[in-house]
Amino acid sequence: MERPFRSLSVLVLTVSALASTAGASAETARALLRPTGEATVSGEVYFEDTDGGLRVRAEVRGAAPGKHGFHIHEFGACGDSGKAAGGHYNPAGHPHGNALTGGAGAAHAGDLGNIEVGEEGIGRIEALLPEVKLAGGVYTVAGRSVVFHEKEDDFGQPLGNAGGRSACGTITILAAS
Repeated sequence: MERPFRSLSVLVLTVSALASTAGASAETARALLRPTGEATVSGEVYFEDTDGGLRVRAEVRGAAPGKHGFHIHEFGACGDSGKAAGGHYNPAGHPHGNALTGGAGAAHAGDLGNIEVGEEGIGRIEALLPEVKLAGGVYTVAGRSVVFHEKEDDFGQPLGNAGGRSACGTITILAAS
């Protein structure tokens, strides 16, 4: 004999769980950029999962005016003047390019292109990386690092000729508020 209250309590728990996640905020992360070697560049990079991909917002300070390559790298370490971050995050082995325009299927998943820095030494970028997630996707970046380079990324092969690593920060998921 089935107990009618048991079915009802399972239904109530299920509806309650769905309601509690309906208003949940998207997963977010941050990387604090710190200078590498003799560089003076610092800044913050914020990441947010969206339906269209990973939203990236960054601000750098103390950089030389002009365009500078900006990439997600494969490891979450920034030692040895940023070299511990490894190469560009490229799990699918694609050629270097601009993932902002071509998606992670046509470029390294972490190829963010360039940040334009003004005369005051401040640069900002807001971008959407299609197909990329903080965690749980084909291309996931939590625990990796983001690197600000000394030169412009010219999108040449194999890595864009962006020069040394001026700043680096590990991508860390933020606690839900």
